[in-house]
Amino acid sequence: MREYLLPKLGFRVLFVIGKGGVGKTTTSASLSVALAERGYRTLIVSLDPAHNLGDVFMTELNDRPRQLEENLYAMELDMEKLIKSYLKHLEDRMRNMYRYLTVINLEKYFEVLSFSPGIEEYATLEAIRDILKGGNEWDVIVFDTPPTGLTLRVLALPRVSLLWVEKLSELRAKILDRRRMIEKVQGQRKFIVDGKEMVLPSRAEEDPVMKELKAYREEIEFVNSIVTDPDRTSVVAVMNPEMLPLYETERAYETLKKFKIPMKLVVINKVIELEEDIPKLRVKIEAQRKVLEKVRESFSGMDRVEIPMFEEEPRGMEWLRKLGGLVLESGGDT
Repeated sequence: MREYLLPKLGFRVLFVIGKGGVGKTTTSASLSVALAERGYRTLIVSLDPAHNLGDVFMTELNDRPRQLEENLYAMELDMEKLIKSYLKHLEDRMRNMYRYLTVINLEKYFEVLSFSPGIEEYATLEAIRDILKGGNEWDVIVFDTPPTGLTLRVLALPRVSLLWVEKLSELRAKILDRRRMIEKVQGQRKFIVDGKEMVLPSRAEEDPVMKELKAYREEIEFVNSIVTDPDRTSVVAVMNPEMLPLYETERAYETLKKFKIPMKLVVINKVIELEEDIPKLRVKIEAQRKVLEKVRESFSGMDRVEIPMFEEEPRGMEWLRKLGGLVLESGGDT
């Protein structure tokens, strides 16, 4: 059994990544079934806006955990609802921080923000953070992710956001320093907001913006500490034995390595295995052989498992049990 897929220090987090169409949802689902059957309380979460986790389980899912079998729960996050919730949360925070700036039209600002680049990634990250906060309810949390590009941007956000918060905190400290200098000459600046007198803060411990930056840093550090911990998190990359998925998997591995996120397993899905020679498939089989050789070179030392192409699409619990056993326990290749 692959120990890096099992809980070690508290709950285990698994991110199943891959190019669209390679079978990562099926792999995620099968892995969650196998873990649940071995006694681990498992939650599988679909982060992909184009959900088909419910299709694989042959049932309807929503944004709340639904029990499918003993120890197995599944949910599909509603991206539109996530973005609205994230913006509402952001709006409430900003209104509190900048309530003395009555000249700013916050409504128009948030209307534009809802269409800004990166909002989907930040909303997804906040959803992941909320799930991880309740992680002790589970032994294993499996994330069925969107296609590779979006997933990598989300996984890179904690590290990038920490750098961003650090620079903003430095800038805010300089602003507060300037305010204190002005106070020495002009005295404290006061405003009337909603009928109440408000003093413009000039010290970090009184400043709502600095408090918010500190709180946000703690939230992001919490996520980053989990996703970069090899005893807590493992990334499973799924690919087909074709050159384009291989290139994408190689790029994903390099990106994850840069952000210190542990990728532990490569699943090569839909490998054609023939009992007799079929002339029309010779070219396909030869191309597949070359890709498999390249996979061994590119991911030498990393655990790999090959999943054969089945005669029918693996859907429903029986198929998922069979496939999950292969991913969780088969001999693999290093």
